[in-house]
Amino acid sequence: MFTLVRYSEIGTKGDNRGYFEELLRRNIMAKLNENSIRAEVDIEESRLIVNSESNVNHILSKVFGISSFSPAVRVNSTVEEIEREVSKLVIDRKFRVTVNRRSKSFPFTSQEFSGRLGELILRGNENAKVDLTGYEINVGVDIGSKFTYIYDKVIEGPGGMPVRSQGKGVALISGGIDSPVAAYMMMKRGMELSLIHYFQSSRLLEKVIRNKEFLEQYSPYPIELKIIDHRKMIGKTVMELRKRGEERWTCIFCKRAMYEEGEKYAKEIGARGIITGEDLGQVASQTIENLNTIEEKISVPVFRPLIGFDKLEIEQLSEKIGLFDIFLSDTTSCDCYFLPPRPRTRSTIEEFRIVQEKISERSA
Repeated sequence: MFTLVRYSEIGTKGDNRGYFEELLRRNIMAKLNENSIRAEVDIEESRLIVNSESNVNHILSKVFGISSFSPAVRVNSTVEEIEREVSKLVIDRKFRVTVNRRSKSFPFTSQEFSGRLGELILRGNENAKVDLTGYEINVGVDIGSKFTYIYDKVIEGPGGMPVRSQGKGVALISGGIDSPVAAYMMMKRGMELSLIHYFQSSRLLEKVIRNKEFLEQYSPYPIELKIIDHRKMIGKTVMELRKRGEERWTCIFCKRAMYEEGEKYAKEIGARGIITGEDLGQVASQTIENLNTIEEKISVPVFRPLIGFDKLEIEQLSEKIGLFDIFLSDTTSCDCYFLPPRPRTRSTIEEFRIVQEKISERSA
């Protein structure tokens, strides 16, 4: 069976469009192979055509770069063959015909051929009625230079750009709601992901693994997960902060350590940046002053796709893409055993350095 695949953003890439088309074709093939579906994927004049042994809707609906797709019947691009196939349609409801003429050598314009095919359907179906706005069936005819695809259903794809078109990034991921949504959004923009998690409890790790499995549904390639023991990473520093009466700085020191480990991992695997789920002002470490202090020495870009979202908007987006159920599976409060009662909400780099020197002197 044939499936006509459309893209949107790739069409604006000018001379680079061929590169993005080929990458999308490879990503589709990778997901089909992963699911043991035998198929061929060809590029035909700004369309990708999947010729498969079975229905592939569930695969294509999770391939970034696809704007929409349609299971279709393929015929040669002659007036006679197209009309012969359309005349077989049984339609007893309100309908319209939409023709997209990709091949300008076709003898009719899109509008002319739409009317011609509409009349053909009316002659063969007594109960059919043309209705251009209140239609129940939209007969699509996509005409290429060699083949034409006829369909009656358009299924929405996830949009975005093909994964790997924008390099690799390391996503700092937790068992919460923000970080997996942020990772999803960057993957939608074409970034291949690896994940890093700072282990605090088995409960949270279980949710992280579920988030990873969710993201892998949209990735043509397996997603790596690196786990770092949170207590070993920051425990000694926290003890020193408590001894010096600077416990309020805990979250800032912790986040700096997370960023540093994320940067280190990114450089190890050739990633171009780190991704976080921070949204401005949501918690103490996410004020603009603290974010400035936290990323002071990070030499790779920090991507924060949720920075302008509020919590409700993030929850709504999470629900829309299917991540919210993982979050709801366990809404127990934070498992961090180092969280101070009154975290520092405003900081400067100068103040941070003073505190850093204090604890360095103590531990020296």
